[in-house]
Amino acid sequence: MKARFIINPVAGKKNRVRQVTDAVRDVFASSDGIFEIKIASRRGQAAEFAKEAVAKGYEAVFACGGDGTMNEVATRLVGTNTVLGLAPLGSGNGFAKALGIPDKLPAALSLLKKWKIRGIDAGKICGRYFFSTAGCGFDAHLSAKYNMGALSRMVRGVLPYYPLALIEYIRYRPMQVTIQSGNLSSCMTPLILTAANTGIYGGGAVIAPCAEPDDGLLDLCIVPYAGFAKTLRFGAHLLSGSISGAGGFETLRSERFEILRSGVSYVHADGEPFEWGGSVSISVERRRLKVLAA
Repeated sequence: MKARFIINPVAGKKNRVRQVTDAVRDVFASSDGIFEIKIASRRGQAAEFAKEAVAKGYEAVFACGGDGTMNEVATRLVGTNTVLGLAPLGSGNGFAKALGIPDKLPAALSLLKKWKIRGIDAGKICGRYFFSTAGCGFDAHLSAKYNMGALSRMVRGVLPYYPLALIEYIRYRPMQVTIQSGNLSSCMTPLILTAANTGIYGGGAVIAPCAEPDDGLLDLCIVPYAGFAKTLRFGAHLLSGSISGAGGFETLRSERFEILRSGVSYVHADGEPFEWGGSVSISVERRRLKVLAA
């Protein structure tokens, strides 16, 4: 067995490198194989380490961090025989939560010994892979502002999102879009427009209760732009897992969506925001990623 553990040292709490190193030593002390630890010290390095592991024939690569680290690593494993392992150490861990990966590090690492593999769909938005959720509405805008904020650099986790969401909701100006999928064409002005491969945002909010990560389909979840009071109720539904019962919430299910719009705004893939001008293409590739399952 050859396994590589790629650590994002700034994900979640401090001392992650020591924590992962000790856990790998303890869990695999009596196991034969190569169990190698790599520390990603800059953006993009986790992807480089994952690509190298594939080229060297590693059977498994663990993403030790949050959803951003997971996305970097998993993107390089799509379509290969190298299996993704998850050590959920970030502030959100939406993908790991949706797959039922243990949040205790030794238990998560021990899945390598069980070697139960699950094929997972790979979504694409604007040419970038995502595995949990992606979007081009307020969720993408909020992710970008979170990454820019001084508070989020000092206080990790979901806590800074709450005051930031209130401030940015007031500032946010939603775009009118036309959603096309097959014979469907619908014009609207959404607050949240999320393509979900799994149902959970980072932090545990449930946006797509019926999403399945291996059915070859994406759930396009639409929360309409509304007044402040109704938006607060939508937020409460998200946090309680009852969004499907919220008035005005809509879900479309398909292999492909085209979001027609004008202008430039933020798009996100697994919570990692980037700017994009014009229309947004969203699609899915069925069971293109192998994941160590619980």
